[in-house]
Amino acid sequence: MNRRCLLFMPGNSPGMLISADVLGADTVVFDLEDAVAIGEKDAARHLVREALPFLPFQHTEAGVRINPLDSPFWINDLEAIVPAGPDSIIIPKASVESVRQIEREIDRICRQAGVEKAISLLVIIETAMGLMDIQSIASCSPRIDALILGAEDLAADLGVTRTKGGKEIEYARFVVATAARAFRMDAIDTPFTDIEDREGLEEDTRLARSIGFSGKLAINPRQVETILDIFSPSPAEIEEARAILQAAARAKEAGQGVFSHRGKMVDMPVIRRAENLLANARRWGLIR
Repeated sequence: MNRRCLLFMPGNSPGMLISADVLGADTVVFDLEDAVAIGEKDAARHLVREALPFLPFQHTEAGVRINPLDSPFWINDLEAIVPAGPDSIIIPKASVESVRQIEREIDRICRQAGVEKAISLLVIIETAMGLMDIQSIASCSPRIDALILGAEDLAADLGVTRTKGGKEIEYARFVVATAARAFRMDAIDTPFTDIEDREGLEEDTRLARSIGFSGKLAINPRQVETILDIFSPSPAEIEEARAILQAAARAKEAGQGVFSHRGKMVDMPVIRRAENLLANARRWGLIR
């Protein structure tokens, strides 16, 4: 899907749910896990279940993060949410076992409720074991189309201190980004948790893009615009992609394979990158 920004919002906040479709994120994730206190789980589940078929969601994908498999809440989450037809289910603390068990329950509920909508799975890699087993996780279900790095829980599992510089998650970032790209999935970076530090958000997001991530989690609507800007092609990048494809067309007519454009060699991988960039720009409404 090429998600650039996934915005988490508490599932028990009616005001935020109502505004979800106009906040600009490619995906809005209604959170039933960390953002919801134990005493509010039932209320959040009910609210999200009622909101999904009622709200329009014309401009954003509607996802729901359920509680993890080691909690008593996840099956009730699925029973309530799947019949309402979310676009995606976000699985925390993903493992092969948890993905397969959740997928079986989704299939069962869909059959019983007559749900024909294809519900994708976005899985969060946030444990040391999940990081070590990432290839098996990515390949264990055809429903999976995004790998997400959850650095806060991963740092806790590793017994390390989470820092703004992020040196402690450098290895995990490269692993998640590379695995997602290898399996042709969206690669989604962990959120930047200081919502007041815009410069820090910009720096962290540019770093994520530079190592292969295609998008990033946001925990506040104020972060969405910055993340979208960085993961979207700039006007200059769009113009350069168009110029490359025009030069490629001329080279093809002249019977050339590899050719030079503005002093740089252009071959098929460069052409494909230009084609993908323009396709994404059209998908996101940046060009016609």
